[in-house]
Amino acid sequence: MKHSTRNLLAAAAALVVLGGAFAALKLTEKEPQTASSAADDTAISLLSKQIEDVQSMQVKNKNGGFVIVPKTTAESAASGGSTHTTYTVQGLEGLPLYETAAENVVKDGFSLVASKNVGSVSSLKDYGLDNPSAEVQVNFKDGTSFDYLLGNEAAGSDGYYMAGKGSDNVYVVSVDGGMFNGVKDFVQKELYSLTNASSGQETPAIDFISLSSPHLGEQLTVTSQNNSVTVSDGKQSVLVDDTQYSTLATAISTVTADEVTAIHPTAEQIKQYGLDTPSMTLSFTADKHSHTLKAGNTENGMRYIMADSIDAIFGIKEETSSVWATATLFSLRSKFVQIPNIIDVSGLDVTADDKTYTFEKARTKNASKSTKDSEVYDYTVTCNGKAVTYEPNFQKYYQNIVAVQLLEEANADSDGVATAMSGQPAFTVRFRFYDAARKPVTVQYYIVGDRRYLAVVDQVPQGLVTGTNITGLIADTATVAENGAVQAGL
Repeated sequence: MKHSTRNLLAAAAALVVLGGAFAALKLTEKEPQTASSAADDTAISLLSKQIEDVQSMQVKNKNGGFVIVPKTTAESAASGGSTHTTYTVQGLEGLPLYETAAENVVKDGFSLVASKNVGSVSSLKDYGLDNPSAEVQVNFKDGTSFDYLLGNEAAGSDGYYMAGKGSDNVYVVSVDGGMFNGVKDFVQKELYSLTNASSGQETPAIDFISLSSPHLGEQLTVTSQNNSVTVSDGKQSVLVDDTQYSTLATAISTVTADEVTAIHPTAEQIKQYGLDTPSMTLSFTADKHSHTLKAGNTENGMRYIMADSIDAIFGIKEETSSVWATATLFSLRSKFVQIPNIIDVSGLDVTADDKTYTFEKARTKNASKSTKDSEVYDYTVTCNGKAVTYEPNFQKYYQNIVAVQLLEEANADSDGVATAMSGQPAFTVRFRFYDAARKPVTVQYYIVGDRRYLAVVDQVPQGLVTGTNITGLIADTATVAENGAVQAGL
């Protein structure tokens, strides 16, 4: 509904007594009209009061209702030492509220201006006033009150039918839509945002994320360092999947709930919604800002959450929250088993078909191509002492080795994993590096079925890969060892 026009200079418009409640306000009564009388379209001020006179405003409606009270604070001496009045909703103390929502309700509702006087009617039911949409009581500091009812939306108008409590005289008035809210509708659903949209600033980069899931037995950390982002479970640290991480970062940078489920929840309510022992607790820092999210139960596609120190439970669609609420190492990680940059690798030790292949990759600095800021090298490769053309033969072979991707997660505690690792790997590759401080990395593939192999990095199971990838690598190794050409792309 549009806010009513405040034409308080309605000198030509007579004031009409709305009932006993208005008698104490000394309103002047005009000649009674019937519903069939010509409607008065002049703006009619129903009460001569100022907003500063309001002590409280109580609303009962089909969503429960609320009580609004003014809150006056003193400005600083630098601001002139004046006072500033805002409006808050009783029972929502300490919660983030929509700043102007309560004020708009009070401004539109404490002293109504009618756009039409329907007149005295024989049946309030025809206007929805027998079972009103809202019952309003405005209490003033002088001890008087303004009591009225709001009924149906007025036909052909942007207002509602209104009558004073105990009166059969009906008017058409405009009120703020918040008049029909429940108390929870005043609570902000935007729980936090890293960036003020109106500031034009970019969202700050996330420095660190901690995810704890007691139900999954995982404690994950996501860190950003040296232009790369890794996720670790304490046993291993792997690169994140760029797309998945971007989705996660976006989801937690600004969190907006779909519903306010409970305000100032009791211990019983916290337990009811699964937040006494959250299924996931996420904490993160970004540009010195810190936030915490807790995920509880799900119901009808809605997940219940709590955020920071806000004393309320919120509902957020599962499709929005699942990226962090159900995160695992596998869901966040890059699906490449191991992908060292070829320029860092000094050699490979490969075992395939019970044969061992030692690839050495020597480098010499190319003085003519190198600059002060960038060194360029020429490479020569041998396999068991035999020359292998670096480009394209070795490069394509290397591309196939690092292109293997995980298809599904493998539980390190499962019988299948333990059984597979008790045997001999079908294919092993050990990466060595020019940097002596960097430890070699060993990747092994164990057969677990006709079309699946288990990938293991430094004795830590990673997941299952397609069998044709590994059988292809076995064949490629024999080919490139003889300086043969292989097809890049598994």
